[in-house]
Amino acid sequence: MTDFSHNEMENKIITFGCRLNACESEIIYDFAKELGLEDITIINTCAVTAEAERKLRQTIRKLYNENNDIKIILTGCASELNPDSYIKMDGIVGIISNKMKLSKDEYACLKLDQITTSVVETESTLQAQLAYPSASSKAVNGSSVTLTETKSIGVSTYAANTETENGSTVTLALATYKGRVRGFLQVQNGCDQKCTYCVVRFTRGPSVSFPKDDIVSQTKKLLQRGYKEIVLTGVNVSSYGRSSGTGDTLSSLIRYMLKNVPDLRRLGLSSLDPADIDDELINVISGEERLLPHIHESIQAGDDMILKRMLRRHSAAQVVEINEKILSRRPEVVLGADMMVGFPTETDEMFENTKLLMEKAHISLLHSFPYSPRPGTPACGMPMVEKKIRLARAAELRKLSQGLLTKKMQEFIGKNVVILAESEYAAKTNSFLQVKSRKKLVAGSEYLFHCEDCEKKHIIGYPIEINEG
Repeated sequence: MTDFSHNEMENKIITFGCRLNACESEIIYDFAKELGLEDITIINTCAVTAEAERKLRQTIRKLYNENNDIKIILTGCASELNPDSYIKMDGIVGIISNKMKLSKDEYACLKLDQITTSVVETESTLQAQLAYPSASSKAVNGSSVTLTETKSIGVSTYAANTETENGSTVTLALATYKGRVRGFLQVQNGCDQKCTYCVVRFTRGPSVSFPKDDIVSQTKKLLQRGYKEIVLTGVNVSSYGRSSGTGDTLSSLIRYMLKNVPDLRRLGLSSLDPADIDDELINVISGEERLLPHIHESIQAGDDMILKRMLRRHSAAQVVEINEKILSRRPEVVLGADMMVGFPTETDEMFENTKLLMEKAHISLLHSFPYSPRPGTPACGMPMVEKKIRLARAAELRKLSQGLLTKKMQEFIGKNVVILAESEYAAKTNSFLQVKSRKKLVAGSEYLFHCEDCEKKHIIGYPIEINEG
């Protein structure tokens, strides 16, 4: 959870979930600041796991207990998925749908005390659509919408304004982390995949890619503001261009950006679907030095039967083949992965296959989490693995991951690497390994850094000189 409170404002923006949500919260904060909203708390919610929703409810109750007069507005995936249950909670005065969460008009209504519940689906009708996607639903405000026809609205400043079906204007605003050196630029929203455990395609809508010229324009603006590194983000970044009809791909976008923004020295990518990492993208990763040598993959499991039951589009062997190709052409790449453990029907042997894949696929950075049942999804109807086993497997995988990370960091000891300082004593290498400096750094500066040692998740050392590139 991230709290985007600011001293000059009484209202707070609280964020749960992904990097994309954090980006959107920055935009919502700007709306609230510009409109002069007071005494309102806006929570940008997440529905990817039951734990995220549990923490959300806990936060709402805590806020209400601290102030019975609080006015809380919800937006995001959790309130999109279960609006009926959240609107009944004490302190909740309104819900803004994902589709309208970046509409300045919605927040202007808050200024006028015209708080409405603008969710698209109620809880009961949405659950029906999870099982039967062709079913239509009745919105809280009385309009009829078919979930599979709902369009997602993007998040970046590149297309100044977009008009929605009801005439409201949605600002597509670029979002960055204030006060940091790394800017996150959304190039895509929504998802067309049908993973059996996931509700994101229902809460975010189908995949939409944004125009590459607008992305270039906003990249230049970020650099003018002093940002040193740009990270392309979205719900499924590697699907960029697939449904646009333009012939664009993530590979062509990267090449287009690097060609048209010569001052862009550091370009990063958020999580990629292994099924989308083709030879063209591998050639870009290996051939473009300004594309940072860190690739994070949404692998999810290392057992082929579990991957099939998840409706993932890759096999374990394909992940190994992809990663070995990448490393053979650009050895300095550090690989990361998302891994889910305890998916329904996962046996001890299947879990062992996931552990084996971690080593075979050269994974050094891990985001591991236990399976979380999402009501209405196909996986929720499969035979469950006991919760205590899920938690134990997650802990075991994290322990394995620490060993693999330590092994990777030890390769850097005694070497000089380029780092980007994030604060006085913290930085990251170009390959996204965390660094602790023995000497002060200047945030936003690049340094040539000597690696002396490593501990837990950090490389330890000191800066030699400013890196001018």
